[in-house]
Amino acid sequence: MLLKIQSYWVFRFFAGIYLKKYNFDVNRNPLRGSYMETVQFESVIERYAGFRGHYIDVPLAAAEPFTGERNLRLLCSINGREEFHCALRPKKNGNFEISVGTPVRQAGKLVLGQKVSATLRRDHSEYGRPMPEELAELLAIDEEGNRLFHELKPANQRDILYYINGARSVQVRIDRAIMMIDRLKKNR
Repeated sequence: MLLKIQSYWVFRFFAGIYLKKYNFDVNRNPLRGSYMETVQFESVIERYAGFRGHYIDVPLAAAEPFTGERNLRLLCSINGREEFHCALRPKKNGNFEISVGTPVRQAGKLVLGQKVSATLRRDHSEYGRPMPEELAELLAIDEEGNRLFHELKPANQRDILYYINGARSVQVRIDRAIMMIDRLKKNR
């Protein structure tokens, strides 16, 4: 046990040196007691081989503060633009990546091969995505729908939130919320 603890702190020590050496901006929040609350790093927009999606590589030293927890959700900002919800995905070579979707790329005018500055911080929201008002109201009045929604896995909850938030008009969000709760009731 002592060996594991020592190697853990040795890794933290060397990760700290690595962060200083490569000028990572690390902000610490002493009130939360976390090792690192926000990490800033540089990367390049890349494309998956044989797949149409894009991603950025996250250096190991920048990813290390966020890799200890399971199902950890993050907020990422690229070039100081609006934050988007994401997760660190491990790569085969031991590094990590973050998927950069089409809406994020279009809003930031990001292109393949472009060098970017990215900022990562923990997402402290309950579901890992914003809860639409329409769904919150529906869950407040529908006890069975609320129970079924909260029995879902976190990933399935995020999928529903993403789908409902994707609608631009209030009426479409209401219709989607009702439809998703009705599907949960039918597929018990």
